[in-house]
Amino acid sequence: MPDGNVFTWNTIISAHIKSNNLDHSELLFNTAPYKDSVTYNSMLSGYANSAGYETKAINLFKQMHSVRHEARVDEFSLTRMCNLTAKLGNSWYAKQLHLFMVKTGNDISGFAVSALVNMYSKSGCFDEAYNAFNSCSYGSVDVVSKNAVVVACCREGKVDMAMEIFSNQAELNDVVSWNTMIAGYAQNGYDKNAIEVARCMERNGFRWNSHTFTSVLNACSTLKCLKLGKELHARMLKQM
Repeated sequence: MPDGNVFTWNTIISAHIKSNNLDHSELLFNTAPYKDSVTYNSMLSGYANSAGYETKAINLFKQMHSVRHEARVDEFSLTRMCNLTAKLGNSWYAKQLHLFMVKTGNDISGFAVSALVNMYSKSGCFDEAYNAFNSCSYGSVDVVSKNAVVVACCREGKVDMAMEIFSNQAELNDVVSWNTMIAGYAQNGYDKNAIEVARCMERNGFRWNSHTFTSVLNACSTLKCLKLGKELHARMLKQM
């Protein structure tokens, strides 16, 4: 194809990536006479979002460090790598990536903290996820990451910590967050608390869904509350 310019090459490479033709995209990327941050990030995104190309994504990210005259690692690059690391659940690489972000001063923005919390939570690094969350202004962290920390707290059996975050974050006042807390209590043996939080959810104007009923019915079963269990089961059948 003619040399064109970087915009032309980026457009063509991006089109092949969107068509899931990564091998052809890679060929074009390797032969492109012009590259910039958009070129690298497009290819990085293609690799990171495709099964079997994770190693290539990591290698390309490393390559970006040595081609600063062409491209630089930016928020888009780091978000993609945090998401990839979360998908892989690789705690060692998560810590290495965080270290790189600290060294390059990319660890303090709202996007960075949200990406780090999500990455550490999904990599099984509870302490690191909580520390990243706790070291920032809560307002700078998105609701998905706040929920991720609540889930991680519940998974680690730290339901009091989860409830403290849940109670102090207005954005978490939704069905997903309520159900996370109900399930967290039930899964950690606090069945009465699970039922009480479910009732509180309803008092706050949120309708129970299948996840709510499942957690509450499990709590009733553990507590051997046969009467309440039957009432809830009948109500679930009527509502669902």
